[in-house]
Amino acid sequence: MSDRLENFVRGHRRDFDEFEPPMNLWDRIEEQLDQEKTVAPRQPRVVKLSVVLSIAATLLVVLSAGIVFIKYQKTQAVNISNINPELADQQVHYASMIETKRSELKQIEKQDPQLYNEFASEIKKMEVSYQKLKSDLPTSPNQEETVKAMIRNLQAQIGVLNQQLNIIQQIKQIKTQQQNETQSI
Repeated sequence: MSDRLENFVRGHRRDFDEFEPPMNLWDRIEEQLDQEKTVAPRQPRVVKLSVVLSIAATLLVVLSAGIVFIKYQKTQAVNISNINPELADQQVHYASMIETKRSELKQIEKQDPQLYNEFASEIKKMEVSYQKLKSDLPTSPNQEETVKAMIRNLQAQIGVLNQQLNIIQQIKQIKTQQQNETQSI
């Protein structure tokens, strides 16, 4: 069989030589490749805006749902009425009293903004302390004591608000007396 192949190759040698590639073929191919690299650099992949927006929207929904779930779990983790129903009632009572007194205090904001800001900053400090206690409540080893501390904080806020409202009342009385004195003169 190898003799037949050799005879075939020898007999058709001219045909094989006719199809031989030109000598500078590889040089031309390399040259064309170099030109393509300089002329048309690789272009970045184009992503449709709708795809990017849909991915962003999906991430936003997932993250929002996660945040809401975590916040819900934290607020549902400890219900004060499960710890001590009496303390829960006190907490609600004091919180509503604070809201009432804050609305009274808010009335002086337009008349004396500086005084209002000073008073409000004091209450905010106490509120931050209350929120810290509230956030520590689920992991507290003695939750009833933490709730009692929260109630003491609310009572202190009420005391400060009462003092602030008394100061405002005294300021109003002094102004009224001064107006009466100027009118009588």
